[in-house]
Amino acid sequence: MRSPFLSALAIVVLIGIVTLRARAQQTAATADVKAFAAQYVAAYNSKDKAKLESLNAPESLACITPANRDVYDSLLTMQMRDPIPPRYLLTISPVNENNLNALASLGHFLVKPERELHIDYQYPGTNDGGQLVLWLVRQNGRWMADFPCMSDEAIKQFRDNAAAREHYKAMAAEIKEPLRSELVAMLRQHKSGEASTRYQQATGSDMKTAMLVINTLQDQLP
Repeated sequence: MRSPFLSALAIVVLIGIVTLRARAQQTAATADVKAFAAQYVAAYNSKDKAKLESLNAPESLACITPANRDVYDSLLTMQMRDPIPPRYLLTISPVNENNLNALASLGHFLVKPERELHIDYQYPGTNDGGQLVLWLVRQNGRWMADFPCMSDEAIKQFRDNAAAREHYKAMAAEIKEPLRSELVAMLRQHKSGEASTRYQQATGSDMKTAMLVINTLQDQLP
């Protein structure tokens, strides 16, 4: 998972991205799960928010209101920073109740999820990859994504981090040539780890700062 702000990590988890790899009881995805995953990945890669919404359970969509849509939209945009390459690995498993309990203070499900779908991927020729985890529920004979309603505190935390987000945006905007072009080229090749290391070397920053700046720079790419 890549998130520019440590305090937003749990919030990002709430709407589907996690790095926890619970291997126990995982099985290969069935044909109907594969079909759902293909639709989800296609919408995710094209950044088609309307299509993604259509793949979510109606109960989950009820969590999004005019008062909080800005937060959900911002987090979804952050999540879709990187496309998922064609050769991804699907596994499905029972819901990890320990993970859900750990996140209870940040949100709650209006409909209890039935399964976890793990989408693992690696960018060819790089050290970069990731994992997308979707909670699933079966409704009207088909699988749908299921995410919890964020708590008022979780929404407040994200909004309170606006100043930090602006700080890293400013740092990313201040990167001069030729370093900027070098870093952008790395990011277009999905080499964010290498870009973070290069930024750290060039600026003398610590690695945490380098990663946050590079993530923000990536968000600014057209």
